[in-house]
Amino acid sequence: MFNSIDEVKGELVRTVARLCAAAAVTAPKSGGQLFLKGKPLFIETVFIDDRETLLGLARWMRRRGRERRQPIWLRDAALAERLDGVLLIGLKDWYPPIYDCGACGFATCAEFIETTRTRRTDSDLFEFAGPQCNLRDIDLGIAVGSAVKAASLYSVDTRCQTRIAVAARKLGLIHSEVAVALSMTVTHKNPGFDARMPTTDFDLPEMARDPPTGTMPIKTADGRWQHRPDLEPEE
Repeated sequence: MFNSIDEVKGELVRTVARLCAAAAVTAPKSGGQLFLKGKPLFIETVFIDDRETLLGLARWMRRRGRERRQPIWLRDAALAERLDGVLLIGLKDWYPPIYDCGACGFATCAEFIETTRTRRTDSDLFEFAGPQCNLRDIDLGIAVGSAVKAASLYSVDTRCQTRIAVAARKLGLIHSEVAVALSMTVTHKNPGFDARMPTTDFDLPEMARDPPTGTMPIKTADGRWQHRPDLEPEE
């Protein structure tokens, strides 16, 4: 017996998150290869509802927003502070489906993997690692869609986001090369439905005091993009 939803909200969200994770893993994948003998799971699912961790994600996003001079990061940081939990779904240690479909721009999966090997290592500076197999990215989208559907069946509000997933990846909370965050709340209205973009002056002195995130690209005050810390910004 309980008197209000607040008394059970935490366990409710955790239970639904488990069901969402199951939906993500069992969603159809290219070639059905998750179900073949010897094929490892390449969908990573991590659930976070610890308040301090959520606040840490928000702080990282604010730092990243100042580096990129983009208010949308600050908007999503404010949302992260209001969440009941977030389910992170990503691609980790994926392998190509050996379809040789050419969607990546290479004739075969083997050629794609070999040619982009160095590029994938160099992409550690970026928010996500890549290039990615297009079919595996589609698999990720199907997994996220299945998780969202599971949440909707139990009336838990969700919002699909990438910026919280970037923060989780850079803070070491997930190990996926690319991921999507499923923000979860149990409130009278989904707080992410009509979140407004904040008005921000990135040239205020206090904006420059935050330590860098170590993530590229960043945007300079004159509007130029810098893709590596050792190179001059682009004109």
